[in-house]
Amino acid sequence: MSSPRADETAITVGADAEADPLLGGGPVKKKRTLLKKKSVVLGSPQEHLSSLKALHSGGLTFLQDFKNVEDNYSKLDPALVAKVAAQLAIILGMQSHTADGDEASYDAVNCSEQFKDIVMFKRRPMLGATLLHFAIWFVVEFGADADIVKELLDRCDDPDDIFTPGYYAAGSAKVTYVSAVHMAAGLGQTEILEILLKHACAKTSKERRVSQHSYVSQWAKMCPLGTSTEAFNDPTQDHLFTNFYQPIHDSTFAGNGDVTLFLLRHEADPNTRNINQVTPLHFVAFRGLAHGLETQYAQELGQIVKALCKTGDAASKKANMTMFIPGAKDVTALEVAVEDASRFPQDFLGLLAPCLADGSHLTYFDDIRRIADVTAEGALKLVQSIAEKGKQNPNILRRFRMNAQQEGNSDVLASILFTAPLAAAEMLELLEVVPEVEDAAHHSMPAKTSLWGLFQTVPMLCTYQSDTIKKDGLSLPMWVMKALPKTGGAVEDETKVKHWHDTFMTRPRRAARRAYIKNVSVVVSLLPGLLDIDVFMAIAQCQKEHLAIMNQKTVQAAIFCLWTNLVQNIWAMECAFRFVEMISYVILSAMVHEGAHVGSIVWPIVMSANIHSFCIVASHFTSVIRKWADHGKDSTMSDMWSPTSTWSLSSSLPLLVQATMSSILMVDLSVTTQDDSRNHLDDILMAACLLLSCFRFIWAWRLSVIGSRIFTICQTFTAGAVNQILFILFMLLFAFIAALMVLSRLHTVRLAVDSYRSFLFGDGDGFNGLGMNIDHNALLESNAPLLAFAVLGSFFFNVIVLNIIIAIYGHEYDRVERETPLLFMMGRADYCVQAILSYYHIAWRGDFFHRCLIATGFLFLAIGFYVSKFMESPWGSAVFFAAGQVLLPMAVMQCSWFSPEGQDADDHERFLWICHPRDWQWTSDEFDFEEGLHDVTEHLGEEITNVDHKVVALEEKLDKVTYLLQSLCDRAED
Repeated sequence: MSSPRADETAITVGADAEADPLLGGGPVKKKRTLLKKKSVVLGSPQEHLSSLKALHSGGLTFLQDFKNVEDNYSKLDPALVAKVAAQLAIILGMQSHTADGDEASYDAVNCSEQFKDIVMFKRRPMLGATLLHFAIWFVVEFGADADIVKELLDRCDDPDDIFTPGYYAAGSAKVTYVSAVHMAAGLGQTEILEILLKHACAKTSKERRVSQHSYVSQWAKMCPLGTSTEAFNDPTQDHLFTNFYQPIHDSTFAGNGDVTLFLLRHEADPNTRNINQVTPLHFVAFRGLAHGLETQYAQELGQIVKALCKTGDAASKKANMTMFIPGAKDVTALEVAVEDASRFPQDFLGLLAPCLADGSHLTYFDDIRRIADVTAEGALKLVQSIAEKGKQNPNILRRFRMNAQQEGNSDVLASILFTAPLAAAEMLELLEVVPEVEDAAHHSMPAKTSLWGLFQTVPMLCTYQSDTIKKDGLSLPMWVMKALPKTGGAVEDETKVKHWHDTFMTRPRRAARRAYIKNVSVVVSLLPGLLDIDVFMAIAQCQKEHLAIMNQKTVQAAIFCLWTNLVQNIWAMECAFRFVEMISYVILSAMVHEGAHVGSIVWPIVMSANIHSFCIVASHFTSVIRKWADHGKDSTMSDMWSPTSTWSLSSSLPLLVQATMSSILMVDLSVTTQDDSRNHLDDILMAACLLLSCFRFIWAWRLSVIGSRIFTICQTFTAGAVNQILFILFMLLFAFIAALMVLSRLHTVRLAVDSYRSFLFGDGDGFNGLGMNIDHNALLESNAPLLAFAVLGSFFFNVIVLNIIIAIYGHEYDRVERETPLLFMMGRADYCVQAILSYYHIAWRGDFFHRCLIATGFLFLAIGFYVSKFMESPWGSAVFFAAGQVLLPMAVMQCSWFSPEGQDADDHERFLWICHPRDWQWTSDEFDFEEGLHDVTEHLGEEITNVDHKVVALEEKLDKVTYLLQSLCDRAED
């Protein structure tokens, strides 16, 4: 078949007459010339046309049915849609007759004529659209081949018709003019964009031909209602129109990732702002990606964000997003992404962090915190990204450390520790450095030191010091020999002066060989004020799934430093007080039975312990409420310090309940002089208080090395599997007891007790109560069913159930035992917080004042003893004893190097020094093969992904080179 030749034949398509005032024209004629012969040979392959016919004739036929259009596209004009669909079908060779039945052929197409309500765009009908716009919409709506658009453009009478705009209503008095490129971008058509771009850059007239940057950066413009196409194209009236948005805004708002990447590869401006000053990155942060395979989602999203942040400070720019998110007036892309209205994937929030995209702002801590408030996993990934980039570019790590030393960032770290503990642990690891040494030749750090401990070798040595030197914008802790004190104008003998270096690390003899003498390394944390009560509060409330952070070196060192250098003394004093209280209860319980408790010293001791407990609870809640009020504007920190939180209530209510019960007992005993006036309530209260005081003393020992197994026992007892089997046990026990009562016809408590004794403890007397004490000759006369049930029950409980319980307890104990060191460290952190809240009320005022406080505390105890013994005033004695118990820990809590906000008494910044064995590891657990295999697999997956990224980047570059070569060839042909 020969190709069409040039002639002068005109082709017409029938249409009903219709007025179109918005287009500025008169009625549309019934017989309008639509297609004209073009005096060139097109030579399109017939095979390709045949495939288009087979694939898409059904959709165009569908649109030529008025009822179909009315049912499915109620806002469109059925007559015009049918008319334009028929035109497109004729152009593509899918039909040969017009709507009037006339035969039609084609050669050239008029793509500049505008039609009303034939296309939907942005969920509204377009007031003006061309045949090209209709073809783009048809491809999207019916899944047609993008070559339809190419075929249409190749047959355009005027190749510059590609620039003919369409428009839609934008409010009551304005319209928005858009080009085909806006429609293709908004509808997610990469193939159509490529076709449009090639045509606009190579096949249009030389006067209208544009660069790819100019074409993909066209502005959709907002114009007054009634603006004609001619007026819109008139350059002299351009000042009357407002730039609205570019195609990249369409694609990012629609979540079309592949379209966005295409536009960026073809020089679209990544920093352009729409009429509301919203950048494409803000739309990506708001919308995310609308589709894509899970395996490709992260790759595509990363490429888009990286390209949008490639130039300038896009991640730090702010925009007004109040149209989409209420109250988001001046927000960054990251602030948009963390909102509930955003559909940006939470695990990839780190991609939007300004700290990685822009080197001019130190926002590392703030970015991590903002992400941590939404997703702990996203915060962890951001920190890991900082670490990876820090290996390649040391300046990033240096700036991260500079950010850590800005004022108030210890509180930011506390917030991150509370919401994303693993991310905070990684941050602390990045802040560990080797300290500077002033003069290694004359005052070096020891290479080994003694790690001696009373019950076991200590894991590390820690101190909190302020010696620093400024270097590269950082305050670096420094091992420096300070000037020696002078006496009488002369420097003292150096051997008689003790520096903090000597107390921190003792220097053993070089030939010393002991198990506790280790080769050590010394590191310091660059975060000032790490011993902040907010940080310790976050550690104390660490959830079980994040318990691994207790193995992190800096976390462990912070707890160890505050505990060994300060809080341990308070704990020892508390243990002594609790021991005296427990012994006093034991003595008091014996005296009460003899009526000798009146006038005894044990009564004021026990009562003073109750007064002390009330004071501690009041002090605790006062301090918590103060901290809660200080963090009122910070929702995360406010939640952490809430007076009604589980941590706060569990720390105080048990102590308050015990003190209340004991006070009731003590008041009752103070008015009870005779044994016959006592009742059972007194005995119950006495037994309960005695038991609670013993439990409280035992519980205090959980913080010592020899008592750390208390954590294991408690965790085992509260394990879910243990509680489940105990629940099942008592249900079965109840069922058997009920059955035995029926068989024995004895509904008595004695039978229930006998069943309990026999089934759970194998007690012989209990078996006798169940009818198992039969004579040799009385078997047939006994209650056989009762005996059978007793035998069955004893076998079931003693042989099966109890062994299952033992197995479950053993399994749970072995499982929890591995967590004991971690629970032990968290328990110490928890006690440090409680001690500071309860006892740090008097700031450091010098050594003399400190000694006076300690002396006053002991004086109160002595006065209490004197008043009880010689003045026989138990209430007065109890008050003095309580005052001594409160004042002594307050005095011990005083020190010059610590305050609850992390600084020392003079508000100087201090840094944590850590001396640890060189073989110290992040975790003390044995290597888990499965976990190690998982880590290796994950690492290999990451490496494969990196290779894939490089391959994709190479393919993109090759595509770009191919496109440029094709463009040059097309221009050469023209």
